[in-house]
Amino acid sequence: MVLGDFTLSFNGMEGLSRRGLLAGAAAGVAAPILASPFGERHRRPGHHHNRRVLRIAHLTDIHLKPEGKGVDRLTECLKTVNSLTEKPDVIFQGGDIIMDALNEDHGRVEAQYDLVSGIFDRHNSLPVQHCIGNHDIWGWGTNASKLQDHDDFGKNYWLKWTGLEKPNRSFDAAGWHFVFLDSLMRAPKGAYTAHLGEQQLKWLEADFQAVPKTTPICMVSHVPILSACAALFGQYESAGYWHIPGALMHVDGRKIKDLMWKHPNVRLCLSGHTHLVNKVEYNGVTHYCGGSVCGAWWNGPMQETSQGFSLIDLHADGTFHTQYLTY
Repeated sequence: MVLGDFTLSFNGMEGLSRRGLLAGAAAGVAAPILASPFGERHRRPGHHHNRRVLRIAHLTDIHLKPEGKGVDRLTECLKTVNSLTEKPDVIFQGGDIIMDALNEDHGRVEAQYDLVSGIFDRHNSLPVQHCIGNHDIWGWGTNASKLQDHDDFGKNYWLKWTGLEKPNRSFDAAGWHFVFLDSLMRAPKGAYTAHLGEQQLKWLEADFQAVPKTTPICMVSHVPILSACAALFGQYESAGYWHIPGALMHVDGRKIKDLMWKHPNVRLCLSGHTHLVNKVEYNGVTHYCGGSVCGAWWNGPMQETSQGFSLIDLHADGTFHTQYLTY
């Protein structure tokens, strides 16, 4: 599939030129959808204008590969999203769209990206905004020293595939401000650590400062900034205390928290990575981790979380409603 240029235009918002996945008509009848108990409405005192201005389908951690059930299940997921009675305006793809690029050769990475492009092309009609995930990055694994001189090394392949200039960016839509972060920084030992780095943190601070205080902000990252399920992902308490690895939650989360505290119009942070659903509210900000499309890498649920996606309804007054749906 050739990734085509398109202009996002939903709810009166125009001019966001992005290169992404734009597809043909969706087909088929959706499977039954089961809402999770996370479907609560968020309000702030004194706000009454809660008209919905944007509906986002948050699909994260697809982890597609040619083998196994992934192709059929992703197809089913996209048909479900595209056939909803109240159709989303846009898909936020939360990262790890392919099974793995960290430890695979160039041909295998290309095959995975071509496969997922084709499925979106055939079964999705919605515009897509992409967030980069750790498994989307080519060659940071065991063969990094042999591959690092290749033009597609690291995040370059993903940038070429999406048509983006850089992973972190921001834009305005439907009265909200959106910030897409790059959670993944290369580590001296191991493939990556989750943090923004000094340059991106300065960029984020400047971006916040330029947003009117009356404009609500939604941030999107692959790795959670703050999360309860990051502690439950593995048996990290076996040493006798809770331990969260730096690859599972932002190690600079305190710095980001301090920055958000200065900007109370930051309302919502969306993430994935752990394949688990959880919602943490801290200092007036809701950190929502949106499960995964693939569950336990297409082998059933991930712990108690079934394969699914989230619908995020944003309202004019800065409130929102989240729900996790199975497909």
